[in-house]
Amino acid sequence: MLNVLCVKWGTKYPADYVNRLRNMVSRNLPLPHRFICLTDNAAGLEHGIETLPFLQTDLEYCWNKLLLFDRLPLEGVGLYLDLDVVVTGDLTPIATTRPDDPFVGVVDWYRLDDLQYNASVMRFHLNRHHHVIDNFRRKVAEGRLVKKREWDAYLGSHDKVVYWEGNVRYGGDQEWTSRQLYARADIGSHCFPPGMVLSYKKHGRRKLPDGCRVMVFHGDPKPHEVDVPYVKLHWR
Repeated sequence: MLNVLCVKWGTKYPADYVNRLRNMVSRNLPLPHRFICLTDNAAGLEHGIETLPFLQTDLEYCWNKLLLFDRLPLEGVGLYLDLDVVVTGDLTPIATTRPDDPFVGVVDWYRLDDLQYNASVMRFHLNRHHHVIDNFRRKVAEGRLVKKREWDAYLGSHDKVVYWEGNVRYGGDQEWTSRQLYARADIGSHCFPPGMVLSYKKHGRRKLPDGCRVMVFHGDPKPHEVDVPYVKLHWR
């Protein structure tokens, strides 16, 4: 059984974002699957959405995605999708590509000179990557990873959480996760086929590129803030 996963923490995204994501997955994933939301508040989630509580409560915002690599009561393969993606095509190739790879992702479109993953779409073997969060917890406990706060334009406040390890800044979970999974030179060898997962800001402001299965709305704007026909067609 394929486990389709998302994470909802706090009030940044309403329950409607989870419900729409589940609807998009249902329309575009013919494979047998469960849809599971890791959340601190299940209010407003529609029938058919399974929920799991967070196993750790001191993480904030995107850093809660590290809990995907914790000891979850799930088996098999996890396909993670950010709440602010728009599913625009059949997800089967994303769910099944490179089946022997323990982790498959998409290279961040703005970090091609220093490869790292964009964590909006990830497929991985569940309970096979505990070191991602174990190393994080250990370094925080030892005082080697230090939490700081910065200005976040979308939130409109100084609530963005970053971690520093000496002079190395981890601006979000995807930077930390990338450095735990593969050497930089190997990241590009463990990715979805080109063109299947794209950036709205870089590739999709005017039209939906051929072959795109997931459009990622990282940063601004979010799907509810744009007036683009293909987004309105699919984001429901």
